[in-house]
Amino acid sequence: MEEEAAGFTESQWDIGALVHAVCGVSAIVLGGLMYSRAWAQGLFSVLMGIAAMSAIYFSWKHDAWVRGHWLAMVPVMGVILGYVGWPLGFTLAYVALWIAFIHFVIRGIQSWRSSNAPLG
Repeated sequence: MEEEAAGFTESQWDIGALVHAVCGVSAIVLGGLMYSRAWAQGLFSVLMGIAAMSAIYFSWKHDAWVRGHWLAMVPVMGVILGYVGWPLGFTLAYVALWIAFIHFVIRGIQSWRSSNAPLG
């Protein structure tokens, strides 16, 4: 009931999207740290895995599969390549994650502007 008092209903919150966003932003921070702290690479990899699984979940739940969702798996592939022996795989993952993050910020701004545009 507190959610309703705040102007939100339970159906407005998508836990999969929230998990995806939190893991993605946390992975950006840990990805930067993985070049100076050895422990950060493992956490970065775990967060990338969780972010990928949550993306698959909410894409399936909302029947929202688009080409971009497959491109979003590039960071996960980078992590896998890093673990199978290609050290640049982790850098590929980190760069691809930044590209995805910037893309979603731009799309969010575009969406916000279009929803606030005057009609007529």
